[in-house]
Amino acid sequence: MKILYVITKSNWGGAQRHIFDLATAMKARGDVPVVALGGDGLLRKKLEDSGIKTHAISTLGRDVALTKDAGSFKEIFSVIRREKPDVLHLHSPKAAGLGALAGRLLGVKKIIYTVHGWAFNEDRPWYQKIFIAKISWFTMMLSHKVILLSEHELKQTRILFPFVKNKLTLIPLGMRVPTFMSVDGAKQTLAKHIGTDFSEFNKKIIIGTIAELHPNKGLNYLIDALARVCDGRTDIISIIIGDGDLLSELQVRIKEKGLEGRVFLAGYMENASQYLKAFSMFVLPSVKEGLPYVILEAGNASLPIVATTVGGIPEIIEDMKSGVLIQPKNSSELAHAISYLIEHHAIAKQYGNSLHEVILQKFSIEKMLKAVEEIYSN
Repeated sequence: MKILYVITKSNWGGAQRHIFDLATAMKARGDVPVVALGGDGLLRKKLEDSGIKTHAISTLGRDVALTKDAGSFKEIFSVIRREKPDVLHLHSPKAAGLGALAGRLLGVKKIIYTVHGWAFNEDRPWYQKIFIAKISWFTMMLSHKVILLSEHELKQTRILFPFVKNKLTLIPLGMRVPTFMSVDGAKQTLAKHIGTDFSEFNKKIIIGTIAELHPNKGLNYLIDALARVCDGRTDIISIIIGDGDLLSELQVRIKEKGLEGRVFLAGYMENASQYLKAFSMFVLPSVKEGLPYVILEAGNASLPIVATTVGGIPEIIEDMKSGVLIQPKNSSELAHAISYLIEHHAIAKQYGNSLHEVILQKFSIEKMLKAVEEIYSN
């Protein structure tokens, strides 16, 4: 069958990785995946390197812009009409809304929408949340099936939205076990990348994260927490791998907190998960999430994790059994949790090992692909 995937942005985030995994798996089983995406980012390069056809939608972007959105709709409509897909699989709110409408007008028989975290759960003004919720409901009404990645958002959707319950299905993310560098190899690479002497770097407790520099990731709260944790200590550093719109703002915050030379914004690094073994612990202070790949990656590396109780994270981590969960937007609680894992090394190691076992059992890519294939075929 021909499967057309549509997504708003072509950078390399969780939703983009999800599409890459699906498209390459469907190609391997003999189907014909095609991907329409906004921009000319890393996702497009990876897909084309894998022999998968792409269409760049030049005007497609995350923010609302009526003139550009009208142009995006025309482009998406044109792609669907040319490709004539058996399945139209939509990802991200903007692409999903425009794609579902175009798909219905063109009579596509199977339109599927995967929700990568509801945008109305973000920290926005109330009127924006209402508008986004209405558009989300409209998109679900136009779709034949809606995939939720976490039990939390499945329950939320059932409560908030009428007439869509029969369309909903839960398919948690699954992932292949990443290939990690050795501890020493990863540390040497990161030390060189941030311009630090390896012998000194190797003595440090390294608090790490991999995240887009975006308000949803709560990195400002991490920096505030690190100011408390590092106070009076010289053996702790933090590395934040990722790029994004908040780079300048976070640089200023690091300077204001006196953390220069202690907190490093490492920027984008290709295949960043391979360096996870260099970290002493992993921290994800998000204020909004769906079901984050990066937690699965860090768990596969057997790292102790501190994360917030948002989205599907509590479905991965059991508090004080396979990690430490805290409330979002709480720097004090975050600092306390980080300090706890530093001070209780044996417990931290136990948490990392427990989470590793959970992820191997519950979040395999084989389970995810089998569930998605069933939806495509039925």
